[in-house]
Amino acid sequence: MDMNIQKYMAFVETVESGSFTRAAQKLDYSQSGISRMIHDLETEWGISLLERGHSGVRLTSDGLKLLPYAKRVCDEFQNLQTQVDELKGMEAGLIRIGTFSSVATHWLPNIIKKFQEDYPNIDYELLLGDYTEIESWITEGRVDCGFLKLPTLPEFEAIFFRR
Repeated sequence: MDMNIQKYMAFVETVESGSFTRAAQKLDYSQSGISRMIHDLETEWGISLLERGHSGVRLTSDGLKLLPYAKRVCDEFQNLQTQVDELKGMEAGLIRIGTFSSVATHWLPNIIKKFQEDYPNIDYELLLGDYTEIESWITEGRVDCGFLKLPTLPEFEAIFFRR
């Protein structure tokens, strides 16, 4: 994990929990590790974020202004991490397929139906075109795969599907 994200998470959790100790327990760090990350942020930004006291921590006026931004960064990081985890496990995503009408009509419905049994959260987008358009879409990255006639461009990985 990016060190700045860890610092932002430490900052947000320290504020939300009210103490370095509770933030450390929640984030699985030592109390001194959390304190160090907050100190590093304050040094990097050249401002004081927290007032430290016997009863815990309180936001400074600068910390109060920056907290919503740090929260948004942490939330977006969690969203990003969730998407990465889902894609790595093929739990969710979009597959764009370049095809022509006869394949889209006769072959793809059964292929997609079978695939969805194992991967129900994968969405599909079909782009209909001729062989030249489909080759172009693959080259440009507009589609993830496509149905073509052989022979095709030498840089493509081709799998013979049906005669």
